[in-house]
Amino acid sequence: MSLGHLVVIYGLDLLIVLLAIGAAATANLERTLQPFPRRHLLLPGLLAFAGGLILLVYPDIRDLPVPEVWLVGVAGTLAGAARGAGIRLDCDQAQRQVRVHRGRDAAWAAWTMVLFAIIQGSLETGLKANNPYETTAEFLMLLAGGYLLGRSVVAWVRARAATHRDLHEAREPLRSSPKRRP
Repeated sequence: MSLGHLVVIYGLDLLIVLLAIGAAATANLERTLQPFPRRHLLLPGLLAFAGGLILLVYPDIRDLPVPEVWLVGVAGTLAGAARGAGIRLDCDQAQRQVRVHRGRDAAWAAWTMVLFAIIQGSLETGLKANNPYETTAEFLMLLAGGYLLGRSVVAWVRARAATHRDLHEAREPLRSSPKRRP
């Protein structure tokens, strides 16, 4: 293997891990009840999808049309879409802010994708090709990425069409409580 080939393999594995970390970091916003910009609902799914697409395209683009791969991706996307359709959202349409209630599942799925991206990258670069553990890690990454994509897109569409609810804390910075004097 040439040096350029190794740089590409390690670079793409690192890129997949970084995209998964980006998805996890943006999904962490949904764990709190703090309002955040509505467009951030899309980020976990799009970043996870980009990582999954890179995983499928390199090193062999022939993995892309495999029906089993798409079945896993579609199953994850449908599960995420169902969750996105049922999640409770408060939306401030004037400020384009959203608050997600019980949104921890996105963070769990994204951090799962990070874990398996690290495992998959380690296996791909450290062991021989076509080992069964790498396939399992890829399967779980695609499932988590599909879940995040379906959940993100459906939640974002729902947030755009949701009834307006004033989220006062979206406009006001959090204030500390006044100090009491004895």
